[in-house]
Amino acid sequence: MCFNMNVSLLMLLPGFQLLLMFGVGAEKQEVAGSPEDPSTRLRGLWRLHMRDTLLKGKGSGPHPMRGGVKQQLLYCRVGIGYHLQILPSGSVGGVHKPTEHCWLKVFAMKHGVVGVRGVKSGLYLCLSAEGLPYGAEKFSDECLLKENLEENHYNTYSSLSHPDIYLALSHKGALRRGNSVGRHQSCTHFLPRRTG
Repeated sequence: MCFNMNVSLLMLLPGFQLLLMFGVGAEKQEVAGSPEDPSTRLRGLWRLHMRDTLLKGKGSGPHPMRGGVKQQLLYCRVGIGYHLQILPSGSVGGVHKPTEHCWLKVFAMKHGVVGVRGVKSGLYLCLSAEGLPYGAEKFSDECLLKENLEENHYNTYSSLSHPDIYLALSHKGALRRGNSVGRHQSCTHFLPRRTG
C-alpha cells in the first residue's frame, strides 16, 4: 500500500515541475499582452501530462481505455427492442435477449466523444464511411463516436470521422446503414443499461 502511494506520488512529480516551470513563463506572457489566460494554459498542460502519465501506466496496449469503466448494455428501442452486440467475427447487430456479447464498455475520449468495446469479443465498435458498423481489434479514428443525449433521454452515437453517419438497428435487429437515418429516428436511439 505504502509502495503504491510512493509510486503514485513519483508519477505526479513531473506534473508539478511543469506547473513551476510554466508558471514563470505564464507571468511573462501576461505582461506581453497575450490573449490566452495563463491559468487556462497551465490547466491544459496539466491535463495533457496526467493523460500521458495514465496511458503510460497502462502499458502500450492496442486500446486507449482507462480503469474504472463500467460494463453496460446498449438497448435500442426500435421494434421489440434490441441490445447491441459485437461478435468475435467483427459483425455487429442486435438481439432481443442480451447475450455475453452484448456487454460493452463505453469510455470517454474527450467531452462528448466516446469509444465502445465489446467485453467478450475485445473488439471496438467502428462506423465505416459507407455507414456500416463493424468490430475492429485496433482502435482507430473510425472508432471515435459522438455521444448525444436526446430529449427523450436516449443516446445517439454518430461517427466523428464521417459526419451524419449514425449507429442504427432495423425493426428486426439487423444493421441499418448509418447514412440513411437521422438522429430523430427511433432506430438510432440507445439507452445505456448498467449492471447493478
